[in-house]
Amino acid sequence: MRPGIRAKDIDALCHRHGAFVLYRLPGESVQFCMAEDGRTQPHPSGRGFLISTFEGETCFIPDERREAPSPESFPPLSCDGGVDTATTREEYGRNFRRFSSLLHGEKPVLQKIVLARTADVAAPGVSPSRSFMHACELFPDTFTVLLHTPELGTWLFCTPELLVEGSDSCWSTMALAGTRPLSSAPWDSKNTREQGIVADFIRAVLQRHADAVEESPTESLCNGRIEHLCTRFRFTMKAQQLPALLQELPPTPAVCGFPPEQARALLRDTPDINRSCYAGYFGPVSPGAARLYVALRGMRIFPDFCRLYAGGGIMPDSDEEAEWQETEQKMQNARNTICTAN
Repeated sequence: MRPGIRAKDIDALCHRHGAFVLYRLPGESVQFCMAEDGRTQPHPSGRGFLISTFEGETCFIPDERREAPSPESFPPLSCDGGVDTATTREEYGRNFRRFSSLLHGEKPVLQKIVLARTADVAAPGVSPSRSFMHACELFPDTFTVLLHTPELGTWLFCTPELLVEGSDSCWSTMALAGTRPLSSAPWDSKNTREQGIVADFIRAVLQRHADAVEESPTESLCNGRIEHLCTRFRFTMKAQQLPALLQELPPTPAVCGFPPEQARALLRDTPDINRSCYAGYFGPVSPGAARLYVALRGMRIFPDFCRLYAGGGIMPDSDEEAEWQETEQKMQNARNTICTAN
């Protein structure tokens, strides 16, 4: 932890009526961000940290404090109310069959849908700050974020997926989809097609908002013990176009499905889980610049347990057990970060 940020203060703030974020961009130092009064704003204003849930609800933490204040400056949170239960294997199976039925037939409703689930890990005395620092050590090439607001709770993410970053007229994004354990073998057709759907979607969105789009060859991107297919895009765009781009780009088919309108409607009307921060996006923003990532490889931290989140793209030829195991592999990164205060 850098000077001015003490682990015990960060842990105590997670139980207070004050919103803050502790984050580390790939290759950079740890940063702390908090408003003077600990409150959030509904929309960006100046320099700060933007959070958008999967459902599209946003909040903004102004960058006014660079050091963690005394926790006693903010009133304590009341005890958490009832929390829904984590996803069982049986519930996952029912959702898989329900979603898969929409991918088949003479005129399928969807080409892809992302099925998410949760799992709980008992963690008495869990330390959010120590878990964050451990995550920074384990995954130096990810965007690592510990965020807390009274409304959303406390979350820790180690995400490899860039949504959009840039400043002035120079911007970039990526299509990231397909998942498997690290391997030197060729990628199978299911993962290749899944990644192609995401790349095609992003390419089409950029055609409406950007100029001079450059696309890299698709390659494997390592994330812990798993890897994904990744296509990177660089493009020119006026910074004033960013809000319009964010109206169309997230959630991409990588975390939602395709066609996106039908997939979003399905997940809104008959959700698999309450996604909240999971599969939304976040990152530091300032006038004319932003570095926003998709909120993946994460968990919500409670006083005595952690709730892990993961999802996978369901395609017409997807296998239920294989998809379940994929979520297990994705959750392992978060499991490995959990640390106690002792």
